[in-house]
Amino acid sequence: MTKVQALGYLGLRVKSLEDWEVFATEILGLAASRQGDAVVLRMDERAHRITLRAGDDELDYVGWQVAGPDALGEVAAALEAAGVPYRDDAGLAELRGVRRLLSCTDPAGYRLEFHYGPTMLQEPFVSPTGARFVTTTKDGADTGLGHVVVLCDNVDETTEFYRRVLGFAVSDHIIPVPGLLLTFLHTNPRHHSLAVAPIYGDGSPGINHFMVEVDDLDVVGRALDKVHQRKIRQLATFGRHTNDKMLSFYVQSPSGFGVEYGANGLLIDDETWSVVTYDASSYWGHVFDPA
Repeated sequence: MTKVQALGYLGLRVKSLEDWEVFATEILGLAASRQGDAVVLRMDERAHRITLRAGDDELDYVGWQVAGPDALGEVAAALEAAGVPYRDDAGLAELRGVRRLLSCTDPAGYRLEFHYGPTMLQEPFVSPTGARFVTTTKDGADTGLGHVVVLCDNVDETTEFYRRVLGFAVSDHIIPVPGLLLTFLHTNPRHHSLAVAPIYGDGSPGINHFMVEVDDLDVVGRALDKVHQRKIRQLATFGRHTNDKMLSFYVQSPSGFGVEYGANGLLIDDETWSVVTYDASSYWGHVFDPA
């Protein structure tokens, strides 16, 4: 059983806070506010889901939410048993607006923050574009902010860390081109909260993309219209994925990495789910790097 409940938040280091604020609000429909040297993005009643700070256009940290103090204790025990150093950081917990926080790095070098007790705001979330983001199932199960896909040169070791130490479950695999295996992992009914991919071609380690899901396909279409109107680079055309069935498109963020924007993603029932391998990433569409 997974020790992690959901993808709680992301931290990004970006070269242009101004460009990101426009992109996040006017294209993605997130709500933005300035807090000191950071731009904080909301998508629901949480005080923050994505935090942007000045830097070199890279993934800063991944915040994995657990259910409460007992679950956080289980994470600590699992990290200790695996010989993974971690910090119990009260100051960082206060900065992130959570009750308690443990931080470590995964085998690929990405910084992780396990936490519980995120701050909920009385002020309602209001999207600038009218978007309603999917962060729970209809019966209230937490599915988190979406998913994140990371690239690394030690895929097997990294995947086993998430499986064996943290209890993530493999959803399935995709081989989009011969010799390239992508692994998708879940922690709740969302098809995947994390995907781990090898470095391909002349690529380098880092975030490939993150995904946010809305509850209305028309919101996806209107966002895509704005991408075309503003001549923002589209990394992949509108399409439907084979594994999570998401109807989505990919757009280049101001930092260069991708954002997937979609609707109608698949939910997993672990009682009936079995792992398969797809020979393509999409049934149709998702033509990558279209001219």
